[in-house]
Amino acid sequence: MHEMTATHLRSAYGGESMAHMRYGMWGAKAAEEGFPNVARLFKAIAVAEEVHAWNHFRELRDDAGAFAVNSMAGFGLGSTPDNLQGAIEGELFEINEMYPVYKNAAQFQAEKGAERSFHYALSAERIHAAMYQEAKQAVDGGRDVELGPVQICSVCGFTGEGASPARCPVCGAAKEKFRTFA
Repeated sequence: MHEMTATHLRSAYGGESMAHMRYGMWGAKAAEEGFPNVARLFKAIAVAEEVHAWNHFRELRDDAGAFAVNSMAGFGLGSTPDNLQGAIEGELFEINEMYPVYKNAAQFQAEKGAERSFHYALSAERIHAAMYQEAKQAVDGGRDVELGPVQICSVCGFTGEGASPARCPVCGAAKEKFRTFA
């Protein structure tokens, strides 16, 4: 694998791993503050971020050893509105800066697996940003977000609300590959 793509995969793995943990903590804070649907949203998206991390890690199967991993990460445990704003900013960074560059580099270097992994994550991050923005509007208005069941594809991390689709619109996985957060 080209070193640039491997570096991007390691960075994305680190960022997604931290997002997974951070969203779990922010979900616990939302539950504590009386926002159970926001808590459920954080919990579901934390699982999607874990799927992305696993996908990136699998593409690095030939990498071994210790690497310094440079990745974007928000820190701190604030109020639910603050945590939602942090989530929005992190997702927008991935959408607007990180994943388009990583995906284009992988495509240029003909690293098909990495390109697919970055595509999967970018597709989901767009949805995450919109869901977090909706949740922030609700919380800023003093109420919990209205939220149906959240569906996470265990193959690509696609995130949807409502019933599981027959097939994942991003990777084509069967309905049985979805995890529901109700």
